[in-house]
Amino acid sequence: MSFLGNIRAFTPRLSRLIGSVATGRSKDGRLLRVSVTVMTLLIMVMAAAFIANDSLFATGINNSASVGLSNSVSISASPSNVKQGSTLQLTAKITHSFPNAKITVTIMVTGPTGSGISGSKTATITTNSAGNGQVSVIYPFTQPFAGTASTSATGTYHVTATFVLVYPIATASTTFTVR
Repeated sequence: MSFLGNIRAFTPRLSRLIGSVATGRSKDGRLLRVSVTVMTLLIMVMAAAFIANDSLFATGINNSASVGLSNSVSISASPSNVKQGSTLQLTAKITHSFPNAKITVTIMVTGPTGSGISGSKTATITTNSAGNGQVSVIYPFTQPFAGTASTSATGTYHVTATFVLVYPIATASTTFTVR
């Protein structure tokens, strides 16, 4: 049975119970029982609407770029221009997030079109009491990582960082160039 079907089925019983407790079994309490029924229906409909909009049970986590209080996430490549075969540092950073939390970040690098370069590495950021933290990894990745990692092809490389607390909470991206 659907949620609304359950509401329709149980509201009369619930309102009679509440009305009986409030007015007893007297016929003079009919108006109060009707108002209790209407109020019960309104409360249940509002609760259903809030649940449908995810605003009744706030978890503090959502799937947009905003988490915690007023966080910001970023990924940077340093240096942003390198020669073929060189290494660089990728730094994932989160600020104003959950204090003292372990946040998993998956950094994915995709090489220029047609290069076949696509790899990812997972690291952990432990935030401080203010909810700030960062982690740096060297690219090309060292083991363990998934896929391929190289700066052998010239062109623009795309970097995406996905930040995960319980489920993905934010993403950030940047690019770097191999000449």
